[in-house]
Amino acid sequence: MLPTITQRLLILAAMILSTLCLLPIVSMLTAADGSTGLSLLDARVGLVGACGLLLLAGLPALLLGLYVSSSGNPLSGVFTIGFALMILAAYGGSMTGLIARQADRPRGEPSGGSIFMQLEIEMMLWALAWCLMMFLLRKYRLRIRGMMVPRMLKTNFSSLMPIEEDDTPRFVLHVRPGMAGLLCATLAFVLCKVLMQTPESGQVIGSILLAFIIAGLTARLILPTGNVVYLLLSPLLVGFATYALGAVLHGSASADDLILRWQRGEITGPMFAMPIHWASAGLIGVSIGIGMAQAIDRVRVAEAYYRRQIQSPAESTS
Repeated sequence: MLPTITQRLLILAAMILSTLCLLPIVSMLTAADGSTGLSLLDARVGLVGACGLLLLAGLPALLLGLYVSSSGNPLSGVFTIGFALMILAAYGGSMTGLIARQADRPRGEPSGGSIFMQLEIEMMLWALAWCLMMFLLRKYRLRIRGMMVPRMLKTNFSSLMPIEEDDTPRFVLHVRPGMAGLLCATLAFVLCKVLMQTPESGQVIGSILLAFIIAGLTARLILPTGNVVYLLLSPLLVGFATYALGAVLHGSASADDLILRWQRGEITGPMFAMPIHWASAGLIGVSIGIGMAQAIDRVRVAEAYYRRQIQSPAESTS
């Protein structure tokens, strides 16, 4: 494992390079009329072209994330990739443009159901990208780490940590990790409902970030687990649940009615968020929350270890 300062500089460099790789494709991922609300299904180059461009431009970000994950905490790579996507989401703007584009749909036909179904489909695409990232992280992280660090550095109290030695997120059906993910998703949804008051992109991103930092930290402390894959999955779960709720509440609305509901404030947060917001800001927020909880755990374990070390000589002399 690289020294802390070196690792932080590496993460910073990876974040900058990943962002520079994704920024050139922003204009091609936006809608043909240039309106806000970055959606792969509305991209001017079409869905297939948008997915291809995103994979091509995102490959360097994925490789950089894998590298920084291998040299330190696996969450550092997740954070790096999420940051680059978050900048892309910020350039894409708010959901306002997506709602306004409903005016171009045929009159009288239900529009609410189709728009939220579109968002659900796009969430599935981001979920597939998320699975690809987790698969590569799981498959290659330890191999790369073994080449970078021939002998793992261990502390005397490492065996006492409530985190497995192989702390790479993995798909295992255990109750505690699953419950932690559900708790995180539920708490984050409630917090987003409270915090997200306007559809402005900055407000949406800030609300999701703060909500998932708090939710990730709380869930990880209440239900400590070494396998955080379900916590990392929680932003996508909230996105799916949000758009399903939107389809139920506004599915029968026509294009004109949907725009009126939007203007009257009947469509509220977290429905303001686009899928890319959950896949970027949500992922970053929960990663920070988990990292904070892990730091607290390490401090607790270190204190308990050194307390035991101090007590042992006293007991032996007595």
